Amino acid sequence: MNIKLLQFGFFLAIQTPSLLLAQSNEGDSTPEISISIEDGKVKIAVNLNEPFRWENTRYESIKKFPQPWIGSSDIPHEIRFDPFEEKGAMTWRQTDMMFMGNYEVIGNSAKNILNQYTEKYGELGFRTWSVDSKGNLKSFNENTGKYEIYTPEAFTKKFGLQFHQSDKYEIEAEVLGYVKNIKGVFDLETNLFNFDKLDYVPFFQFPKLIIEQSKDLKNWNRVKLAEPLPKEYQWPKGLSVKVGAELNGTSFFRVRIVG
Repeated sequence: MNIKLLQFGFFLAIQTPSLLLAQSNEGDSTPEISISIEDGKVKIAVNLNEPFRWENTRYESIKKFPQPWIGSSDIPHEIRFDPFEEKGAMTWRQTDMMFMGNYEVIGNSAKNILNQYTEKYGELGFRTWSVDSKGNLKSFNENTGKYEIYTPEAFTKKFGLQFHQSDKYEIEAEVLGYVKNIKGVFDLETNLFNFDKLDYVPFFQFPKLIIEQSKDLKNWNRVKLAEPLPKEYQWPKGLSVKVGAELNGTSFFRVRIVG
């Protein structure tokens, strides 16, 4: 089998959801997909190139800690961040103890950018803007009958505000049981989140993949995976999946990313 021909056909057939393509204003977020043959099986490597986010993300500490039960393996601490409006919900598990709290993005957050806009244009400005659940700024346009949505960086460019480039993202968390708020910093150079003097690794939810095979680029059949897809992946790394398809003659593959 000609691997080059297989790769060429594969890339021609890549299908990507519009949501991922719409995020390209914050760097190249178009998924990277490559194909190879390993032990007679098709191996597909996927890197979603998702931009950094806080919400819907799980963080796992590098250091592991003993559990209170004899014979149990050491486990990492875990933090989960949920979507936010003004403040987002978070949970923080430390071995067998669970702490609840709220977090607020600081620095180049949509809230701070909106404060800049208010200081410059007044409370009303040209239109009323608010922060949505994804940390972007939105406003209803009566002329088009649709919402306009901008990332904080795009919003600052549109209205002449200040956006400070940084290789770090920061939050401030209010955790029940802790007297003082805890500041967390995510470093884009190391891809580690430092929180309460511990380093954490981020995990994003992995979307559903549908892989199809064709002999003529007209008729496509869904193929089974050699093993189930993981529910999440370590950001910003990619992952590989093996396809349980028979390779007879020239075959083309395409990938659809759902959700």
